[in-house]
Amino acid sequence: MILIFAKIFSVFSISFIGYAANKINWLPSESTKYLSRLLVNITSPCLILYSMSQQDLTEATMKSVIQVAGLMLLALAFGAAISFFVVKLMRVPSEDRGVYQTLLVITNSGYMGYPLTLTVFGEKGLFLMIICNLIVIFYTYSVGVIMLISGKDEKLTIKSTLKSMTSIPVITSIIGLLIFTLGIQLPSLLENFLETVGAITIPLSMIIIGIQLAESKTKDVLNNKHIFETLILKLIVVPAAQFVILVWIPVSNFVFCIVVFATVMPSAAIVPILSDLYDTNSKLAAQVVFTTTLFSLMTIPVYAILLTLYLGA
Repeated sequence: MILIFAKIFSVFSISFIGYAANKINWLPSESTKYLSRLLVNITSPCLILYSMSQQDLTEATMKSVIQVAGLMLLALAFGAAISFFVVKLMRVPSEDRGVYQTLLVITNSGYMGYPLTLTVFGEKGLFLMIICNLIVIFYTYSVGVIMLISGKDEKLTIKSTLKSMTSIPVITSIIGLLIFTLGIQLPSLLENFLETVGAITIPLSMIIIGIQLAESKTKDVLNNKHIFETLILKLIVVPAAQFVILVWIPVSNFVFCIVVFATVMPSAAIVPILSDLYDTNSKLAAQVVFTTTLFSLMTIPVYAILLTLYLGA
């Protein structure tokens, strides 16, 4: 449990770099626009391509991949259904409904999920978490973006939908899956490039969150009861409900544990970044990501132990 706690804290603490840099005006608030584009369009795609190029295709592996992909889609769909109703019950401002829904559904299965899954479930678990995260990426840049901007005054258009679904992260994920399924071996020089650039993703995402947090007032977080409602829903209610539903799906116990572990992660660091890009409430998104990440220091170790016991049983 101490090792898991240390892993989470080490990732979370990077956000203080962005926070401090903003306070001394090294990275002003407008810098998030450019850093976000760097992360979404360059570093994150490199991380995906590198990860998929490192896997060997076998019959057993493909079976696990199919099970993980299907179960993760069900988890996201179930989470979206829950968020739609609970956000209405929360009576949040209409313009922020999409932000709250997205924060409840999109999980940090990549930036936090990768190192924590490796710690708890080993190399095999890490590979399946990568597949989970690919599904989350597809969902985020299609249904997720539509959900995010649903509270804005302007209506959704075919153009805006296609723009999201043909974004660089989605295209990169498709290429990554092709590399995996076709067993394509990348040149060593290209692999080294992808590994080096992709490694920037985790610290960069947390630095961006730190900058956004520096622009927020602490009293706004403390005075917004909806943030704490979202915290309880995201870290306790929704994962527990998904466990009860997904446990009946006929997949291997290991696949089940990986998908559930993906759902117990805090709200994804990409949500405030996308909020900034799509002109929704990025400060609110950053506040929720910060809060859920902070309290996940307590909840994730508990879930990790329970899932390990379930897998052993």
